[in-house]
Amino acid sequence: MKKAILTLAVSIFLTLFRHPSFAQQMNLLQCMEYALAHSLSIQQSETALSNAELEHKAAVAAFFPTLSASTSASLSFGRAIDPADNSYTTLTTFSNGYSASAHLPIFSARRLINSLKVAKLSRSTSQSNLEATKENVTREVMSCYFDVVYYIGMVDIAKRRLEANQRSLELVEIQFELGQRSRADVQEVEATVASGEYTLLSQQNSLRMAYISLRSAMNYNEEQELEINPEVGVENIVVGASLDATLDYALANHRNVLNADRSVRMSEINLSNAKWQMAPSLSSGISFSYNTNYYTRMGALATPTPDWLSQIKGNRGTGLSLGSISFPIFSGFSRRHAKLRAKNNLRNAEINAENVRRSLTTEVTRAYQQMQGYGAQYIVNRKRVDTARLAYEGMEQKFERGMVTPLDLQTSSTALLQAEADMLHTRLSYILQCRIVDFYNGVSFIESAAIKK
Repeated sequence: MKKAILTLAVSIFLTLFRHPSFAQQMNLLQCMEYALAHSLSIQQSETALSNAELEHKAAVAAFFPTLSASTSASLSFGRAIDPADNSYTTLTTFSNGYSASAHLPIFSARRLINSLKVAKLSRSTSQSNLEATKENVTREVMSCYFDVVYYIGMVDIAKRRLEANQRSLELVEIQFELGQRSRADVQEVEATVASGEYTLLSQQNSLRMAYISLRSAMNYNEEQELEINPEVGVENIVVGASLDATLDYALANHRNVLNADRSVRMSEINLSNAKWQMAPSLSSGISFSYNTNYYTRMGALATPTPDWLSQIKGNRGTGLSLGSISFPIFSGFSRRHAKLRAKNNLRNAEINAENVRRSLTTEVTRAYQQMQGYGAQYIVNRKRVDTARLAYEGMEQKFERGMVTPLDLQTSSTALLQAEADMLHTRLSYILQCRIVDFYNGVSFIESAAIKK
């Protein structure tokens, strides 16, 4: 049992206190850049954008002429038609044919034009989705990074509180030996030290969990341990834009709004295509075809046939087509149903665009108000920490003189610990919300990290 406990203690010690030379320290900007270079979701978005670009090229290529050619060969046995005079023959006949055709589209009832418009919108949407994926990745990395910074601060606070409690324990033990304190006082301080040790272990475990989340967000797969630079100041972090200006810019430029508008435009094009299906279909274009063939009889009794070149010239034929028109009469109401579905899809796209704008308005307003709230709370918590520290230092001096009980000292220490934790939380939350509001004003998260690192 003692060996198992010793093994567990050594394992925890090695896990918590790795030598810093084996760790790679990175700041927020470096973490974001690493995530952008290794994110699997970004790679998927890049593949989707590549497919959209190929679809756009295909839509453009549909306007160009097409050219095709073919050849065929056949061998006839037994009773068959003689290609020379269309009479029946029992000889073996070898036939060879050649054909070529070309087509130039001129008018197709806006089908090609609408396909090109849809391809352009799809390409723009895929590009916007790629940028949105990058923003989501950097935002997640930033959030996880600030969680790590927070728990690094909490571990430091817990260590300082534990060290103070241990000094108090040493003092009260000396006072107990001198007869100035009772055994109950010693035990009460020992309980306080044990509570501090538990708090420190809890914060260290939360720090390890935060690092795991950060590595996952970054897709960090290096052999070196990840270590971040926890220095994040609030200096020069000021959002100058008002709430109204932030809302106006976000509603005009946010990718979700632009994608919703593109969806509405695509639905309008699909409705236009459905309406054209109700009208007579006119396909206009120039199609030219050329074909010829060659044959020969095989066998000892076969009669001679003209040479290959003579047959190629003599059997050639050409064709020219300028277009076609068709009138829809009845198709089981499929065209009418397609038009109604296209109308419904357009209505849904318009409703979704309106819902996106409302959700974005709420999101921006909430972020702006949280930024202001955390800023005000941070200022108050700074004063609160100063007064709590002064109160604790005064209580500690009284405790050293035996004027207060260990419970009074613990209460003062807990108040200081809570004030420092609240100040750390509001400081980091204020910085995070400032960068989110900056994002709604057109500053990307990685640009914000580069400016305010």
